[in-house]
Amino acid sequence: MFQQVESTNSIRFNSANSSEFLNFYENALDDSIREGESRIPSRTFAPSQIRCKRVSWFRLRGTPPEQETTVDRTLSFTTILGTACHKNIQEILSKKLDCDWISPEKYMELKHLPYKYTCTKNDFETLIEITDPIPIKFAPDGIIFWKDKYWLLEIKTSEYSSFEKLSNTKPQHLDQVKCYATLLGIPNVLVLYQDRMYGNLKCFEVQISSLDMQEIWNMFAEVMDCVDKNIAPSRPENTRYCTPNYCRYCNVCKEW
Repeated sequence: MFQQVESTNSIRFNSANSSEFLNFYENALDDSIREGESRIPSRTFAPSQIRCKRVSWFRLRGTPPEQETTVDRTLSFTTILGTACHKNIQEILSKKLDCDWISPEKYMELKHLPYKYTCTKNDFETLIEITDPIPIKFAPDGIIFWKDKYWLLEIKTSEYSSFEKLSNTKPQHLDQVKCYATLLGIPNVLVLYQDRMYGNLKCFEVQISSLDMQEIWNMFAEVMDCVDKNIAPSRPENTRYCTPNYCRYCNVCKEW
């Protein structure tokens, strides 16, 4: 006779107490994730979602995003790991570069950027909120002065299999990079990738042209005009992200 062997991977507790405590923590974790997902986004542009004009349009109109039906603990944990990697890289670079690690607030003051804005420092990052000429919030990963010029540093983390295939900046990251570069007036960008399994690194240079920057400003103007006229902007050409897994406006978007 064959005897069924239980894999150690399926054993999650070894007593009533450990089972109850595991259940207690998982419920607390799920509540924490739901609390974060239930927050209504601010009525501003978000660079990480800038690839879709409709997402920006919904945000500016104050449309509540669709609530997730299930809690994604894996995605939440990935976000936590990514945040930790960002902080570690920023801490090392800020110490090594010293005065050449430029705070966004100092940079904006030096360049006299023509915005109405506020800066809120949070550890190694600074949240910049612009209210005029456009409403937008963003937190650049870093601004450095290196090789006699300013560079925008963008840090991205990746799962190992995706990281191994990387030979250049991921297309889905370019719009966000263009947005940061446009708002700060920094055409020189370094995108630093780290895989979340082993910590391996890759770095790619991106040059943002004046035409790229003008296209970003045109996009801002188009979306804001659509908000004023209550007309939905066109859908993105690449519909890969037009699913509930990627977009929390997926269903309401179909109504427009």
